Amino acid sequence: MSARSFAIQPVNVCFAVAVLVPVVAPPSVAAERTMSPQRQREVLRQALNDFDQAVSLAATEPQRASELYSRAAAGFTALIESGLRSAGLEYNLGNTYLRLGQLGRAIVHYRRALLLDPSNDKIRANLEYARRQVEPYIPDTGAARLAQTLLFVHYNTSLRGRFVACALCSIGGWLLLALRLRFAHRVLTTGGLAGIVAGLWLAASIWWQVRADENYPPAVVVDQEVILRAGRGEGYEPALRQPMGPGVELRVLQTRGDWAEVRLPNGITGWLPLSAIERV
Repeated sequence: MSARSFAIQPVNVCFAVAVLVPVVAPPSVAAERTMSPQRQREVLRQALNDFDQAVSLAATEPQRASELYSRAAAGFTALIESGLRSAGLEYNLGNTYLRLGQLGRAIVHYRRALLLDPSNDKIRANLEYARRQVEPYIPDTGAARLAQTLLFVHYNTSLRGRFVACALCSIGGWLLLALRLRFAHRVLTTGGLAGIVAGLWLAASIWWQVRADENYPPAVVVDQEVILRAGRGEGYEPALRQPMGPGVELRVLQTRGDWAEVRLPNGITGWLPLSAIERV
């Protein structure tokens, strides 16, 4: 299926998370780290215009289109570095990198967008489209797929959403139990206990994700081709026969110097240069 069928177009909103990217911004944008709201709107408008113009020229003037995509990426990145944070801006940047052929960085930004807006179908569709282009394909273990199916709420809602739901369930549960002291009704007891249990489950889900992301942060391969090594250094034998292309997703277990020990979705571990990966 083509990228166009997934509506790879930027949305007209601005947002952000700090990120380092190999795109050279125009001096007027690169020098700015603190932007006024008016300047942010100007930079966003120019980046969106550059993207739209690049799309229209992609078939007839691919070199010019590439330059415009790079300018658009620089503009979106400048907005991110100015302190904005939004699923829409990360989505725009992911779309731009996908058009530039930088699959790894596209997946990084789609995943960041999805963390901010887990229920957004456009972001999820574009992320899945990008993932289908990754080589080699490294599937999750059966246990991981089962967990994602059974723990749908944990894997498909944002931390903020779960935190709000946890607070509401807990407060509502205790209020119902407090009312039970005055009005002897089974519904109040059942509802109160259900709310408290749901709140505890959501709290456990939040704690688990925060702990996992702190101890084993997710990352994505961004180099064109990198070899997973059995040890920390080029002299070690490959831990995986096939070199990994951009877009392979993994978890960082530890870092030592310029190398990181990582775990792939299928459970295989090895070492990669830090420069070859970018954290989500």
